[in-house]
Amino acid sequence: MRRLESLWFHGALAAVAGLILAWSSFHAPWSRPAVDLVGQSLSWPERPMLELRMVAQGFTSWVAERKTLKERLLDLETENLALRRRLEVLAEPVPPRTGSLVGAKVTLRYPEAWWSEVRVDRGSRDGVVLGAPAVSEGYLIGTVDRVGKDYAWVRLLTSSESLLAMVVEDTRDLGVLAGDDRGNVWLQYIPAEKRLERDMRLSTALVGEAVPPGIPVGRIWSPGRASGGFQLYRVVLGAHLTQLYTLEILIPPGETP
Repeated sequence: MRRLESLWFHGALAAVAGLILAWSSFHAPWSRPAVDLVGQSLSWPERPMLELRMVAQGFTSWVAERKTLKERLLDLETENLALRRRLEVLAEPVPPRTGSLVGAKVTLRYPEAWWSEVRVDRGSRDGVVLGAPAVSEGYLIGTVDRVGKDYAWVRLLTSSESLLAMVVEDTRDLGVLAGDDRGNVWLQYIPAEKRLERDMRLSTALVGEAVPPGIPVGRIWSPGRASGGFQLYRVVLGAHLTQLYTLEILIPPGETP
């Protein structure tokens, strides 16, 4: 009987030690490089399954999105008409968007960082550079945060570490878009006296060189709290980040391999 109790005790102790070791390994500074190395070594065996998953996802996405296709087309036509009218009134030259888009597949997305970052199968040898914008369904979803030879990490707009300048297309007001690591996105630093309406469109602003202006982002959804003379607005992104399997990265001119 004492031997049986000893076996149970040692088994429970080993299980607890294993759980502690597994938890600490996910938070150790060397875990990410190790995971990247293992991921690269397993990229060839997992490629057929990734391709099969993409085929299945493409079919289900076609069935699910067929209903909204006409609505999206109507929205785009309305947006283009409004944009042409604003350009005629304001006579503001829009800088041409340069570079090319390269398609990428999402190969890793940590559950604990689901709304923060994803890893893709494109890297420096494909022309990917730090700060390059990533888009899905024609909408901005994030920027490149880290680059390896055969992979890159994309910082999503829903991350609290993502801060990008935005312009409200209907009013030309400037603000900063930030996430909260929980799937929500907020437009900050809009003066409280301004009144933004629901469904007003957002796009990237002409601030800096990393992200070109005019990339669609989403639309205003509802006002949040006001603080320090500024009004917070909740934003609905144009792309769906809940299930993200593919995206495109904008490659600057001269970086295309």
